[in-house]
Amino acid sequence: MSTSYSKLENWCLDHRKLATAPVFIFLLVLAKPTLASLLMGALIVLLGELGRTWSSGYIDKNAKLATAGPYRFTRNPLYLFNTVIFIGFCVMAYNPWAAVLGMMAHAVIYHPTMRKEAAHVSGIFGDEYRDWAKVVPMFLPKWTNYPSQGAYSWALVKQHREHKNAAAMLAGVLLFVGIYIVRHS
Repeated sequence: MSTSYSKLENWCLDHRKLATAPVFIFLLVLAKPTLASLLMGALIVLLGELGRTWSSGYIDKNAKLATAGPYRFTRNPLYLFNTVIFIGFCVMAYNPWAAVLGMMAHAVIYHPTMRKEAAHVSGIFGDEYRDWAKVVPMFLPKWTNYPSQGAYSWALVKQHREHKNAAAMLAGVLLFVGIYIVRHS
């Protein structure tokens, strides 16, 4: 792996939100939403945000390995549901070129992040993590019978400030609606 790519990976890991912002702006600039794309995309964004809320209620970062809820099916449900949300925004944009380029950028940002976080979490939880990782895939969900530990906690959802993420997703949807209104008025 080249040193410059490794530097990009490290930067993306440390600045995920900052790295994602230009990709989202790119989608907005190239957006040609239709009423159908807005409705379908907003539904996908909602499903993604519900998935993030589900995931946030099980993870107590760096304190306990999350193996319950969506963590029985994927080691990175938050990133999976971020991807679902991003797909929703791509649908809303209704521009295939913007969607393809946006998904490529999204992969460049999140793939190295998942690899780096896997190494970090493995260092914290050791064999417990490695046993879980043998059964539960890194990204795409798979039905597993991995024994889950932990219960859903609204306090964790609040601690992770998921309400702020939900508000940001609503703002994103409203931006696409605004573009639709301006283009069709």
